Amino acid sequence: MVIVTEKTYENEKGYFYIPIAWREEFNLHGGEEVGIDCYHNHIVVIDKTVSREYKQKVTEKGKLTIPLELRQKLIDQTYHVIIEQREERIILAPKI
Repeated sequence: MVIVTEKTYENEKGYFYIPIAWREEFNLHGGEEVGIDCYHNHIVVIDKTVSREYKQKVTEKGKLTIPLELRQKLIDQTYHVIIEQREERIILAPKI
């Protein structure tokens, strides 16, 4: 199931919080490393696949910082936070 949340990510800030419900469902704990990839300078994928281009740690409160190098690649400023339950990943897609 794909869920488009009401949450957004603002690229100028460089961080967002993964909602606790999804951290619990994906068994994602503070201090754990996640992989981050960018496709076509628009779509960002975040999941437990640490072989992705970028790696970041999630804080105890679910804060995740998007690496500066990746933020500079992104064309859009505001992104929807989309949850893909089956694949246990978070997608940041441009807000239209």
